[in-house]
Amino acid sequence: MFELLTAQELYIRNLPNGAKLIVKPRKDTEAVAIHVWFRVGSIYEKYDEKGMAHFLEHMLFNGTEKYKYGEIDKIIESLGGNINAGTSKDYTYYHVEIAHPYWKEAMEVLYQLTMKATLDEKMIEKEKEIVIEELRRGKDNPTTVLWEEFEKLVYKVSPYRFPIIGFEETIRNFTREKLVKFYKSFYQPRNMAVVVVGKVDPKEVEEEVLKTFGKEESRPLPKVQIPSEPEQIGVRFKKLTDPRIQKAYWIIGWKAPAIGKNEYKGLIVLSEILCGGRISLFYRELREKGLVYSYWCGDLGRPRDNLFVISASFEPSKYEEVKNKVFELLKTTYEKITDEEVEEAKSRIINSRVFEEEKVESDAFDIGYAYTVVRDLDFYRFFDKNLKRVRRVDILKIFERFIKEDNYSEIIMIPEK
Repeated sequence: MFELLTAQELYIRNLPNGAKLIVKPRKDTEAVAIHVWFRVGSIYEKYDEKGMAHFLEHMLFNGTEKYKYGEIDKIIESLGGNINAGTSKDYTYYHVEIAHPYWKEAMEVLYQLTMKATLDEKMIEKEKEIVIEELRRGKDNPTTVLWEEFEKLVYKVSPYRFPIIGFEETIRNFTREKLVKFYKSFYQPRNMAVVVVGKVDPKEVEEEVLKTFGKEESRPLPKVQIPSEPEQIGVRFKKLTDPRIQKAYWIIGWKAPAIGKNEYKGLIVLSEILCGGRISLFYRELREKGLVYSYWCGDLGRPRDNLFVISASFEPSKYEEVKNKVFELLKTTYEKITDEEVEEAKSRIINSRVFEEEKVESDAFDIGYAYTVVRDLDFYRFFDKNLKRVRRVDILKIFERFIKEDNYSEIIMIPEK
C-alpha cells in the first residue's frame, strides 16, 4: 500500500528489496523527472579509491547489458528528453527529464544505466585519460585550486578535505576489480531512492519500478566510518599567489549547523538577508559601492561538518577594506537586525522556492536531496512551515554560536607580481 502524505502529496513505497520509491504526481505539467539517487560520494571512499565515485559516474554511460556505448544518449534525445548525472562529496544521482508519454522508456534507460553497467576493461582505460585530463583542466583554473586549498585549510580530519575528482595516482591505479566491488557495494537497493515527479500515476510507477529496480538483489552495505572534524580553535589563514590572475579571490568560512538541524533554518534566513539578490546587504554595501567585482555567500548544505562561506573577487589593494567591511556588516546585522527584515527574508525564500519548484527537475532534486543527504523527507515536505517559525532570536543564536571574530578559516589568492 502507498502512504499518502498530504504535506507535499508524496507517495512513498519501501520496496521488498530495500529500495525507496518516492512519487509526486503533478497535474500542472506535461513533463516527468525521474531521478535515481545513491548515498555515495567522495567522502565514502577509502584513500586508494579517491575519485572512484566520480569515475564510476563516467563509466556508467559507457555501456550496459542492453545498450552499447552512445545508445543511451541517442534514445533519450530522440524522445526529446535530457539525461545527465552528478557526483558530490555526499551523493551521486542520475536523472532524466522527459515528456510524460515516454516516462516508461526513460525508467528502463535509468535502470540499465545504474544497475546493469558492463564496466568494460577497455572503456575503463579510455575513461582514465578523459578524467585525468578533466583533473588537469581543473588545476589550470585558479578558482578550483583556491577552493581545494580552502577545504584543506578547514578540514584536517574529515574526508571533505579531498577533491571529488580524486588524484591522478589513484585514478591510474583503478582496476576493473576495484570498480566492480565499489559499484556492487553502493549501487544497490539498500542504498538507493527512485524519485519520480510529474504527470504520472503513482501505481503505474510502482508497477514499473517493481519490474526494474525492484528485481535487484539487495546486499549488505559497507560500514563506512566518516570521521567528524574536531572543533576548530582560533583563526586559520593561507595566502596564495598565481601569475594567471589579475584580481584577488577571497574565501572566508565558519563552521555552521548541519543541514536539517533545527538551527539550520536560521542560517538560511541569515544568508538571504546578507546576500539574497540585489536588495541584500552585501549587494548594496559591497557590489553597488564598487568594493568587489563579485561575491557569494551561503552554506554548503552538508549533513555533517557544514560551512557558512563568504567569497568575493576584488582589486588586490582592497583586501583589508573588503575584509573590514564584511566584518562590519556582520556586526551591524547582529546588532540591528529587525523582526521585519527577518519576515521579509522568509517571504523571499518561500516565494523563490515556489517558482523554482515549478520545474519538475528542481522538485525531484529537492526530494532526492532531502531523502539521501539530509536523511529526512520532512525537510522537503515541511520546509516552508518550518522556515516560517524562524524568529530574530534564531538569527542571533547563529552569530553567537558559529560566526565569531576569532574562529574562522580564510584564504586569499592574489596575482603574482
